Amino acid sequence: MTGYQDYLIVLSPPDSVCRRIKRLNEDSAAIVGDFDSRHAKAHITVQQWPRKKPLWIDSLMPKLERELLSLPPLTCNINGFDFFNHSETATIYASVEQDAATIAWFKHLKRFFSGGSFVPHITVARGLSPAAFKKLWPYISRQEWQESIRIDKLTILRREMIAHDASFKIYKEIPFNRRLDIKTFAKNKQSAVDKAGKPSNVIQFSLF
Repeated sequence: MTGYQDYLIVLSPPDSVCRRIKRLNEDSAAIVGDFDSRHAKAHITVQQWPRKKPLWIDSLMPKLERELLSLPPLTCNINGFDFFNHSETATIYASVEQDAATIAWFKHLKRFFSGGSFVPHITVARGLSPAAFKKLWPYISRQEWQESIRIDKLTILRREMIAHDASFKIYKEIPFNRRLDIKTFAKNKQSAVDKAGKPSNVIQFSLF
């Protein structure tokens, strides 16, 4: 053990989504061969915390658990596929539909973490060369996928920085507040914006 670990904060979709992504991974591998993320379980990445001491992370958890009770479970829709062009590589992903409630929910979630804005998505194939993307995208783009999903917790994964089996394992699962409703939550957030309320005092969980 090095004394440092890598952490990954994610939202884990239902089993039906994991199964669909796994099938798409297998189909994609049959078309273009191996690629980054081929064996990764479906998830929405919120943030990475690389090279952190476990003691630092442990000390953050009580406050984070309390703060996340301000969020209801996320109900959102998967609607087809899209891609990121990273110049030398590309990533194909399942799109998370960005309606008003979903935008408000993710905006509130990101207040608890450092870093800028991001596009919530579920990766299908990452690290594709231009040739592999050109070959795979016509197949994926023809697939239809519309599904309503519910995510009721935030999952924190961690792994040893130097280890024989350096795979991510569950460190902690933090539930959202099941007493809250996302539509009511979004309306309240919009009302607060309309009233031009005072700036938030929420402290981001930045370790830098």
